[in-house]
Amino acid sequence: MREFLKSVLASAFGTLLAALAGGALLLVIVMAIAGSSGDGRHAAVSMKPKSMLVIGGLAIDDTPEHGSPGFDSLLFGAEGPRLDLLRALEAIDLAAKDKQVAGILLSGGLDAGIAQMAELRRALAAFKSSGKPVIAWLENASQGEYFLASVADKAYVHVSGELEFKGLASFDFYFGETLRLLGLGVQVTKVGKYKSAVEPYVGGTMSAEAREQAEALYGGLWKRVLGDVAKSRSLSPESLARAVDTAGVFAARKAVELKLADAALHRDELVDRVRQAGAAADDTGTSFRKISLHRYARKVALPSRGGKIALIYAEGEIVDGWGGAYEAGGDRLAHDLRMVRGDDDFKAVVLRVNSPGGSAFASDVVAREVGLLRKKGVPVVVSMGDVAASGGYYVAARANVIMADPATITGSIGVFGLHLNYGELASKIRLGTDGVKTGEYADLLAEHRPATPAELAIVQASVDAVYEDFLRIVAEGRGLKRDGVHDIAQGRVWLGEDARGLKLVDKFGGLRDALREAKTLARLEEAAWVQIPALHAGRESFLQQLLADDEDETPLFAKATTDPAVDFLRANARWLRSLRALNDPQGVYLSCPLAPPAR
Repeated sequence: MREFLKSVLASAFGTLLAALAGGALLLVIVMAIAGSSGDGRHAAVSMKPKSMLVIGGLAIDDTPEHGSPGFDSLLFGAEGPRLDLLRALEAIDLAAKDKQVAGILLSGGLDAGIAQMAELRRALAAFKSSGKPVIAWLENASQGEYFLASVADKAYVHVSGELEFKGLASFDFYFGETLRLLGLGVQVTKVGKYKSAVEPYVGGTMSAEAREQAEALYGGLWKRVLGDVAKSRSLSPESLARAVDTAGVFAARKAVELKLADAALHRDELVDRVRQAGAAADDTGTSFRKISLHRYARKVALPSRGGKIALIYAEGEIVDGWGGAYEAGGDRLAHDLRMVRGDDDFKAVVLRVNSPGGSAFASDVVAREVGLLRKKGVPVVVSMGDVAASGGYYVAARANVIMADPATITGSIGVFGLHLNYGELASKIRLGTDGVKTGEYADLLAEHRPATPAELAIVQASVDAVYEDFLRIVAEGRGLKRDGVHDIAQGRVWLGEDARGLKLVDKFGGLRDALREAKTLARLEEAAWVQIPALHAGRESFLQQLLADDEDETPLFAKATTDPAVDFLRANARWLRSLRALNDPQGVYLSCPLAPPAR
């Protein structure tokens, strides 16, 4: 059934894209001609003294930009520039010591997850200790933007703007009844009463178990956000919670009244405040000197002396094979880990996991390489991002040390299998299916009919075996008993702060904390950080050059434009991509249904 759906959707999607084929063909030809090797080297960054470092209009990923983006970047990526988290953090640290940087302006439009935001907030708090100001400018700020902005010394909101601070919510489509109405059958095999990833396919509402863990997760995340914002704004969490429940979206003057912001200003008044804070006037005399974080980060030089520490990224859904853009291909990750294992210059590995899981087979291939590194005596430290659950936890379990943010979504130790068939639909539209077979199970899990009880028993046995492997790997890797792991497994998802108490996580910390931990475990006095994939590794295409942020500076108050046609393509392409990711060769998945709050 999965292949049937893929074919139908791919055909429809392909028809839609055909209208763009003429121009796209020319672009592909130009890309092929213009493609050049990218080694991550950039021209020297020029900037003037007393410049503000502007952070905004930027997407933060874990993985450095690399390879040719192709159409996936247009359909799935952010409209603005992208920057990897490590260089963003290092750039903020560098700016604290850079005499040309007068301070930092947070201008909104930063696309990052909650764990990434938390690391950025810590870096900004450290920056403030240098004595340089951090100023936030809010025009029509989302909740995520405000979470970051609240750490600033001063938070200003546009007189005609507003800010959003309303709490967390998560709703999913449940199309089980719709599938039945259409005549599409769904049969589920799973282990773990909390393993709720299959619920949208079989029912119309969430189960009591799914609601229980979702309320605990989002309640814990919101408590974290409230606590951090309250501390930064010198408020009590209780008073802040009461303020949030009065509206959720606050006009400028109301935000100032509630102490969510310090003042309501016009843009020209903001310019005056920034100049008063130490920035010089720009050449026009109407604004101030500035440099974007994306450009400034080119000045960052990662540590390059001493024993090598590999920083390998497992970001996105785990899929069988090499994987595409925004996917964690099992074969690619295993290859990277194996290459490091074969190079004695590497003394430790940091595996950054930001993944809800996916293919059980691919997860096992990666987990094997993690175990082999540890067996060789190469320390492996896992750094968890926003989510490292199910297959994302499976690949982490054998590491020497697992580090997470208190808000990381992790655990989800459970397994499911999903069999879809179009038997009833075929009957409704008078579509016949007939053929021959040479053995009882030659047409096992055929998509034109429901699976028999005997066939489901075979799949359930496979699911049970994967679950037992999962329990064994976690028990061995974490030094726990199998039954103890089973008690906290059952597909249950945990926040990092709870996972630490359950011994699923060793320590709290961010990406750079994990690098320091790896250095300690490897007993290195100095360490060179080697990102894999490296920045701009592979081919740097013409499309990358077109999308690159090579302009001297963009206007401070420029707004991204939206194209309804592109938005439509992106929305439907994401759905198609999620189906494409269901490529486990055995049809067995380690996937976490609960995602971090929308960025």
